[in-house]
This record gives sequence, structure tokens and C-alpha cells, in this order.
Amino acid sequence: MNESDPLLDRELLGQAFAALGQRLERHNVRADIYVFGGAAMILAYGVDRATRDVDAVFNPDGPVLEAAAEVAEALALPRWWLNSQASVYLSTAEDGDAPPVFDHPFLRVQAASPRHLVAMKALAARAQDREDLHVLIDHLGLTSPQEVFAIVQEVFPEERLSARKQLMIEDVFLARE
Repeated sequence: MNESDPLLDRELLGQAFAALGQRLERHNVRADIYVFGGAAMILAYGVDRATRDVDAVFNPDGPVLEAAAEVAEALALPRWWLNSQASVYLSTAEDGDAPPVFDHPFLRVQAASPRHLVAMKALAARAQDREDLHVLIDHLGLTSPQEVFAIVQEVFPEERLSARKQLMIEDVFLARE
């Protein structure tokens, strides 16, 4: 990644997924993609910003990566615009509420559900996660940090929020008052 790489906003993400669907169709491959992180916030929850890449898991891996490389070349995107590097941060719990964000006969893209994203953002607790937590808390109608803590335990039962991360979540709610 470098600073000169193009940023993916809602429009460019749509173009990239449309081109990916066309390439998959040309190869007669049907694929599913589950996006999370910034791309999920942009596509499913109306956040008006751009991201450097699309954190995702996809099936089938090889054909999707090959088609994504073709899309990168066609749209002048970095080769890694679609990648699974952050997938180690995903929950093993099923995300049955993942909303569809792009549909093509050969490509279905879903975003992480708001509950899963709340849990991921709370566990990461980076400065840039605050804005996303505000959006997701509003979306879910949460009223207390304890509700966020409970979601984290539901989605990531093996993880514990550190005191620093709990304080950050409490600060998010204090800023809302």
C-alpha cells in the first residue's frame, strides 16, 4: 500500500464489483464475498468515505483472486484491492444477518452485520473505529456500553475487552450525550 493508490469510494466499489461479476461470468464461476471493515461501512451503513482496500473472505478463493487481479488492471486499482489479509480478525460465529450489498448472477457480496462490526470495532478500538461505532450504535439503537460488551461476548466469546477498550467504548457513549 502506498499513498498514491486510489481510494475506493461507494461508486468505485460498485464499478469494481460489477467488473468482478462480469469476469466471473466469463469464466462461468459463481462466487460469494463477505466484506467487513471500511468497505462494509461504506456499502451497507452509508458512511461517506473511501477505503484503500476491501477486507473480505470469498469463495472460491483462486478464481476470485484471479478475476480481482484482472479488475485491478482494468480499473487501475492496486492488485490487492480485494484481499483476505484481515480475515484472521473475523469471528467464527455465523453471521446470519449479513446484508446483501451487491448482486450479480455470478457474484453475491454481503457485508458484515452491524452486530459483528460492532464487536470487531470494539475489539480493535482504534481511533478511526470511533466514528464507525457511533454509526453502528445508532443503527442498532444501543443505549449503553454494556450492550456493546454483551455483543462482543456473543460474537467473540473467547475474547475479552481490555480496560482501555472498555473505556473507549464508554467514551463513545459519553460523547453522544
